[in-house]
Amino acid sequence: MLAILPFLMSANDAGVICLVIFLASNIIFGIPVFATRGTTQLMWAGVVGFALLIEVVAMVTFVTLISNGTISPSFS
Repeated sequence: MLAILPFLMSANDAGVICLVIFLASNIIFGIPVFATRGTTQLMWAGVVGFALLIEVVAMVTFVTLISNGTISPSFS
């Protein structure tokens, strides 16, 4: 995994990249929520909310590991 992350130089860079990914996925995943009505809309909102929660937890963990130095990008 480290071989595909040579562009990350700091935790700030990773945070900005994660923010852009989160905003894009929020828009894309939100389309079914706004396309339905009633109970189906509530179900879609729950599924999308849970998926976004998992995504945020993974991204925050990733940025924290980069910040601690556990994951450090290789520039080779």
